[in-house]
Amino acid sequence: MINIAFIMNGAKPPRGGEFLTLYLIMHLRKDIFYPIVFYAEDSSLVKEIKKAGIESIHIPLSNNLTNIYPRQIKLYSPVFLFTFLRGLIKSGCIFKLNKLLQRKNVQLIYCADNLSKFIGGITGKMANIKVVAPCHDDFKEDSLGRIMRLWYLLFIDKVLAVSEKVRFFFTVKEEISHKVITVYNGIDPGIFNPDTIDDIREEIGWKKDSIVIGSIGTLEKNKGQKYLFEAIAWLKSKGITNMICIVCGSGPEKLNLERLVEVKGLTKEVLFLGYRNDIPKILRTLDILVVTSLEIEACSMTVLEAQAMKVPVIATNISGNPELVSDNITGLLVPPRDVDALCNAIKYLIKNPEVRLKMGENARTRVLDHFTIEKNVRKTEEVFLEMLRGI
Repeated sequence: MINIAFIMNGAKPPRGGEFLTLYLIMHLRKDIFYPIVFYAEDSSLVKEIKKAGIESIHIPLSNNLTNIYPRQIKLYSPVFLFTFLRGLIKSGCIFKLNKLLQRKNVQLIYCADNLSKFIGGITGKMANIKVVAPCHDDFKEDSLGRIMRLWYLLFIDKVLAVSEKVRFFFTVKEEISHKVITVYNGIDPGIFNPDTIDDIREEIGWKKDSIVIGSIGTLEKNKGQKYLFEAIAWLKSKGITNMICIVCGSGPEKLNLERLVEVKGLTKEVLFLGYRNDIPKILRTLDILVVTSLEIEACSMTVLEAQAMKVPVIATNISGNPELVSDNITGLLVPPRDVDALCNAIKYLIKNPEVRLKMGENARTRVLDHFTIEKNVRKTEEVFLEMLRGI
C-alpha cells in the first residue's frame, strides 16, 4: 500500500482546483493507494473527505498564513515571500508535518493549493519525500508568475499542468521543463448527465421559447461578466426579448455588476442567484453557457461541466479555453472584451436551435473522450507510480 499525503489549506473558498482534489482523493484505487489528508482549516470539502472515512489530520496555522491568496497580493515580491516563509517556519507546522509524515510512512506528497505547495515543497525536501502538485493557474510573466515558476521547479518534483497553455509557462531557455506534464481537469459524467436531471424551467415559470443563458463563476473583474450584460442589452435593443441570463457566483464585483444591470435596464433579463451548490440542475436549464474571462482561465471546470450537460459554450479565446471548446463544433470562441463578436455569437445560437443541439451533442461526446474524472485520476495515478519507481 502506498501512503500519499494530501496537503490542503482549507481556508480558501472551494473552486475548480479544490473540487478536483476532492474527486482525486475519492476516486483513487484503494487497493494501491492510501490517502491521508493534512489540512489547516475544516472547510466544507474537508468535511466531505472526513465523511467518506478518509484519514484526516489537522495541522493548525494562523489566519495570517491560511488567508493569503496570491491574486489578492498587490506587492508579491521576494521580500514578501521571505516574510511569508519566515512566518511559516516560525509557526512550527513544517516540523510537525515532517514528524507526522515519517510516523505515517508517507511515500509521496500531493500539494492541493498554493499555500500547500510552499509547505509541502519545504517538507518534502526535509523529509526526502517526492512532491507532486497540480498547477491550475495560468500565470503571467510578472513578479508573481516568476516566483511561482521558480518555486515549482525548485521544490516540486512533478507538476501537473491542467492545460497545454499552462505547461508552456514552464519554458526555461526555450525548453519546457521535463518536470511538467499536462493532465487535464476531469468531471464526473454521471453527475453531469442531462438524461438524469429534470429541466425545471416550466416549474420556475419561464416561457417555453425563452433562451436561457448562463454565467457561472466568481464575480470578479477577470471573469468579464460586464461584457455579457452589454451584449444582452444590445441584443434586447435589436428586438431579441426572449432571453434570460442567470448568474451564479459571488465575489468583489457583485455590487458593480448589479448596478450595471440596473443602468442597462436588464433587471428582468438578468437574475443573480448567488453561490450555488446545485450546478448540474442549473446547467440543465441552460441553452447556452457564456464564459467571458479576460486573461486567465487555465482549464475551466464550468466549461467541462456545461459541455457534459450538452450545453454549447461561448468562450473567450484565451488561456486554456481553446483546448476545451472546439470552435464551431462544441461551441464558439470570441475575442475577450469584444462585445460585437459576443453579440454575434449569442445571436447565431439563438437563431439556430439545431446548431445548439448539435454542438451540445458534440460537446458531451468530447468530454467523455477526453475530460472525465476517470481519465484524470488514472493518469495521475500513473504519474504517482512512475515517481515512486524513480526513488
